[in-house]
Amino acid sequence: TKSVAINATSTTVETDGVAPTIIAYFNANVSDTGTTNNMNIQNQALYDANKAQVRKDKADFDNAVYAVEDEQASV
Repeated sequence: TKSVAINATSTTVETDGVAPTIIAYFNANVSDTGTTNNMNIQNQALYDANKAQVRKDKADFDNAVYAVEDEQASV
């Protein structure tokens, strides 16, 4: 059985020397038996203020997961 774990975060942008803050975590596991794909919001207030960016980040993450699924299906 082959299994691939994929993890990423959506963060704020560094501004005025303030380090980025994690808004949400994304994780997925693609295996021969199926795929799990989750998003966990770390900071609800930041999510509410940055929904468009977090949703774009999630869509980019999902596309990366789909690429891994497609690669596994062709093996």
